[in-house]
Amino acid sequence: MSKLDDLQHWFLNSPLGRNILATEEVFYHNSTQNIFGYYAIQTGLPQINFLSNNKISSKMSLGRDISCDLQFLPFETNSIDLIICPHTLEFTPNHHIFLQECYRILIPKGKIIVSNFNPRSLLAVFGKANPILKQINYISVSNLQQQLSTLNFNICGGKFFNYLPPFNSNKYLHYFEFFNKIGDRWFPTFANSYALVASKDVVTPTFVGTRRMFSPKPSFAPNLGVAGSIAGQND
Repeated sequence: MSKLDDLQHWFLNSPLGRNILATEEVFYHNSTQNIFGYYAIQTGLPQINFLSNNKISSKMSLGRDISCDLQFLPFETNSIDLIICPHTLEFTPNHHIFLQECYRILIPKGKIIVSNFNPRSLLAVFGKANPILKQINYISVSNLQQQLSTLNFNICGGKFFNYLPPFNSNKYLHYFEFFNKIGDRWFPTFANSYALVASKDVVTPTFVGTRRMFSPKPSFAPNLGVAGSIAGQND
């Protein structure tokens, strides 16, 4: 099993994983329900359908429908309307190259949605005892924003979600459920995970023409031909 498969198993089978997964599913469903087009791609966690609420007819999941290297996505340039990346970047070496590929295959104004674990969360601090969570390459919100902006993505939305302490017991998670109710208001940047929504901006080149050469203003010199004829008449 790959590291991403291990994470998928943790999401589906651990109490905290299922709780975080439930909040992320709500976010993906709400964020994708009004995105339309022809093709949508989910790049991670293939056993979990984050696109079930989306209206795009042709939806593919990498790892289930298509197997490929994430640094060389087998799609034409400007061909995909929506890409979602649930925790894909955290297990992808050179994920900046993967984001470049996402930019290439997205249509102009196409959307990408990325979700990651938050390195400032209690999960990141105390979850390292878990062998699965220990493998995560945490990416901060500011770092991801900077990378997306560098690639000419326009950040158009985002959210922090799930604030539960990293307990592996339904009893304790239920006791601390009030953290999810006050987290957005009192300590949003300490959420367990976050997501960013961005659209592909197309930079239109501006052609700089040659500088216009202005001819000097005409000087008012006497008309010698006319002057000569007048002079001859006077003689």
